[in-house]
Amino acid sequence: MKRLIPFLFLISLSTLTQNLFAQSDELSYTEEFNYGVNFNTNGGMIGGLNFKWARAKGPRQFQSIGFELVNVKHPKEYRLRSQETGNSFIGYKTHYLFSLRPFYGREFTILRKAAEEGVFVNLIVAGGPSLGIRKPYYILYRESPQQDSPYASIPYTVDANLNQINGVGSFSDGLNNMNYTVGVHGKLGISFEFGQIKSSIAGLEVGILAEKFSQTQNIVGLAPNSSFFSSAYILLYFGKKY
Repeated sequence: MKRLIPFLFLISLSTLTQNLFAQSDELSYTEEFNYGVNFNTNGGMIGGLNFKWARAKGPRQFQSIGFELVNVKHPKEYRLRSQETGNSFIGYKTHYLFSLRPFYGREFTILRKAAEEGVFVNLIVAGGPSLGIRKPYYILYRESPQQDSPYASIPYTVDANLNQINGVGSFSDGLNNMNYTVGVHGKLGISFEFGQIKSSIAGLEVGILAEKFSQTQNIVGLAPNSSFFSSAYILLYFGKKY
C-alpha cells in the first residue's frame, strides 16, 4: 500500500498539470475589436488611424480584418519659412499622398502569461489592396515679387518662386482635383498586448510595411519619385474583447 502512494501521487500531479495547461490554453473570449494611432517613418509625427476586428481560430491563432488610413510623405520633404510672414511650408512639395489600406491578416500567439490579465505577444502577418489618394499641395503665392502685391491660394508648381510663397493654403483647397491609384501592401509585425481588465485591452505593435502602387506617386518636384514605399511603424492601440 505504501508503495502505491507515491505512484498515485504522481498520477494525480500529472493529471492536475495537464488540466492547468489545458485551462491556460482556453480563451475567455473569441472576438476582439481595437483602434489605434499609427506612427511610421513615412508619416511624420502622427501617421494615421487603424481599425481592426479579430476572431479566434484556435487557442493561439486569430484571423483579422480591418483598415488604416495613413499619410505618406516623401523622404526628401523639408520645411522652409517665409521671410515675410514667418509661415512655414514644405519646399517643392506638389501633392499630399494618403493611403487607404484594407487588410486581412493572421496572428499567432507566441507568448501568453495569463488568459485575461497577462501579456500576449503575437506575431502578425497581414496585407491587402491599397488605394492611393493624391491631393494637390496648395500654397499662398504672391503674384509678383513686390511685397504689397496680392496673393492667392494656388497649387504648387516647380516654376514657383520660393520667395513669393507666404505659407500653405487651406487643406480644403484642391479636394475636387484629387486622383486615385490602386496598389498592394503587406506587413510583418509583433504586438505586445496588455489585458487591463477582462474586456479591455491596450497594446503596442511594431513592424515593417511595404507598399507598391501601379503608378509613380509624384509628391515632391525636382526629386526622384517612386511607386514603391517601405517603412517601419509603431501602432498604439486600445480595444475590447468579447
